[in-house]
Amino acid sequence: MQAHRRKLPPSDIRPAGGALIWLAVSLVVLATLPGMMSGNFLPKTFWAVFTVGIGLVLLPPLKDVSFRLTLLGAVWLVYLAWALLSLAWAPAFRPGFERWLVLLVLTFAYLLARRTRFWESELFWLALSILITLVSVIGILQYFLPAFPLVNSFPGTAVPRATLGHRNYASMYLMVTFPFVLGYFFRRRGWAAVVPLVALVLSLSFILLARNRGAWVGLLAGLFYLAAAGGGRYVIPRIKRLAILVLPALLTILAVYRVGPPAGAERSFRRKVDLGHTARSLLDPQQRLSFWRPTLGITDPLLGAGFGNFPVVATPLDREGQVKTLNWEVHNDYLQAYVDLGVPGVLIFALFFFLLIRLAWKGRMRVVYLAAGASVVGIAVMQFTTFTSEKVSTQIWLAGVVALLNSLPGEKPVWRINIPAPLGRAGNYLASGGLLLFALAVGYTIRGDLVLRKESLEINKVLQLQQVIDNPDQYSLSVLDYARKELPGSWIKAGIRLNRLADRVIPSMLFDANMRHISLHQLAGMAVRLGHYDAAEELSRRALVLHPADRTSLMFLAEIALRRQDLDRARDLLEEGLRTFGYNPHAPYFGQTLIRLYQHEGRNEEAAMIREKMARSLVAEPASPSPGDREPGVSPDGLILEWADCSAATSYDLFFWKAGEEEPEFPGRAGLRQSRGRPPGRLLPSTTYFWRVRAIGRYGEARGPIWFFRTEESPD
Repeated sequence: MQAHRRKLPPSDIRPAGGALIWLAVSLVVLATLPGMMSGNFLPKTFWAVFTVGIGLVLLPPLKDVSFRLTLLGAVWLVYLAWALLSLAWAPAFRPGFERWLVLLVLTFAYLLARRTRFWESELFWLALSILITLVSVIGILQYFLPAFPLVNSFPGTAVPRATLGHRNYASMYLMVTFPFVLGYFFRRRGWAAVVPLVALVLSLSFILLARNRGAWVGLLAGLFYLAAAGGGRYVIPRIKRLAILVLPALLTILAVYRVGPPAGAERSFRRKVDLGHTARSLLDPQQRLSFWRPTLGITDPLLGAGFGNFPVVATPLDREGQVKTLNWEVHNDYLQAYVDLGVPGVLIFALFFFLLIRLAWKGRMRVVYLAAGASVVGIAVMQFTTFTSEKVSTQIWLAGVVALLNSLPGEKPVWRINIPAPLGRAGNYLASGGLLLFALAVGYTIRGDLVLRKESLEINKVLQLQQVIDNPDQYSLSVLDYARKELPGSWIKAGIRLNRLADRVIPSMLFDANMRHISLHQLAGMAVRLGHYDAAEELSRRALVLHPADRTSLMFLAEIALRRQDLDRARDLLEEGLRTFGYNPHAPYFGQTLIRLYQHEGRNEEAAMIREKMARSLVAEPASPSPGDREPGVSPDGLILEWADCSAATSYDLFFWKAGEEEPEFPGRAGLRQSRGRPPGRLLPSTTYFWRVRAIGRYGEARGPIWFFRTEESPD
């Protein structure tokens, strides 16, 4: 989709001004606020929506507009329509609608990028190189100087996060911008190439230090695309320039190769001990499957869960009974499109990226289109290992890339209409007004987030006083006397705070259903612990509106009804919980509480039925192996490993390894539907093999003991 302005007189063309406007939008990468739960997503969303809205005001259509809908634009509109339609069958409308609004903002960002034509300005690429350098330096300093206060004031979790909240988000952003800085480096001459060279080396350093394998694969895929699309014709005449780039790049790789995780962050890096170890596990299919397998078979293949609603649908199936947040992801954009929108959704999504790559290939004779192709190929590959929702900086950049590619000369529209200038300007200002109202709503949400964090700290102080009173033997007499003195007044103030948050603050937070739900969920728990049951009931009800599968909030409501002796209400809530979450023996609150209530009412048969179904839901431990444990002389030819069926198991994973090897982290055979399977690979004679079975059911899993056997000697 593109709004194409008719060719303007030279005096009306404003390339520098347009580039500055898109540069202002691109500064979204720096938008963060400490002291918030959502210190990155909300500030970045506000900045993106606000600057796009202002940009449309500053760059209105100057003359009659020829509105052209390309094939790419048509596919995008179909995707938007299908996502919006899916909310008709989604269990929770609000989370999906908010996510859909973000896609609409990206559509307007695309239109603004088309008007700015930022890619024609060398000033923009210089500024982008400086911006990339700044982001990379912040992240590198976070890695090597974890106690340095300035760079570590940026909110987020895993380091190095730079200004994007998480190292994976920052790696994604640097990966998609890398090809453009690379193209700018080869276009510049002399000392003017120093700035992009520094940006390239530092961004590469960050991506390596962050150990994000998805970004590595995406970057390699982009470089492969550059070679396949004829990038050599730009590089070969500038072979000295290539040497200038390759030398520091190789030195960077060698320097980072053995660098361990930063102090205090070893746990967040887990098995990514060093660069070499991480690279060796780059294409481990079992690790990818461990993310994907639990998500399949849950939603309707044709319709999906509804846009943004997969966490709601998946929560009742969680084996540990945990409530999944509304931004819970499946680490794969294509799989996410499938579980949210079914087969139609994933096909439309994949078609959109295919058309983008097709456009890039058509325009590969120009450096900027070549870079755009590498960027799109990189993100298309990386999306197999990550999910781009809430990665606002990357989303905005991709909107600009789509605008660049869809501006390719000669691309024929599938539909065209001429719009008079007054009507075009009216629509433009209407869109910008809507965006500014959206920004205002996000601003109020940011204000509410800050208030929530502040008030939650005060309420937690009251909970600490309550803990002292409840555990007098663990504290000194002076501390106990202080708590007894302060608690009554603080308890009353906490109730006032909870009511204020429920009645005034949270209702003003008009955006980010995920953050609102988490806040309601947590505050309801605080209110229950403090005994403010009216506030707890109201907070729990509002949490369930946003997340109908919030097990904890439903449990709070049932518990409050029992405390008030409202047995009819309690029974209804408990039965609803049992219908929604099933007979989960690992999260047994609804079943066990309903058993006690039924027994109290003399409904013993119904209580016994629930108890029996909960017992049958436990997955039994694998047993009775064949070949038997420690059995010698087993023929390796056509061997089938077997074990007894496990109660409540729906699938089995088989782990298999030779003597002298460590037990593998991932199964050699996964998702077996029967209690039997072939060993992975060819078996050797006179060799001891170990094996173990993991039985998996809806409500948990059971790992069997380690068994082993020895194969017979090879016949002479």
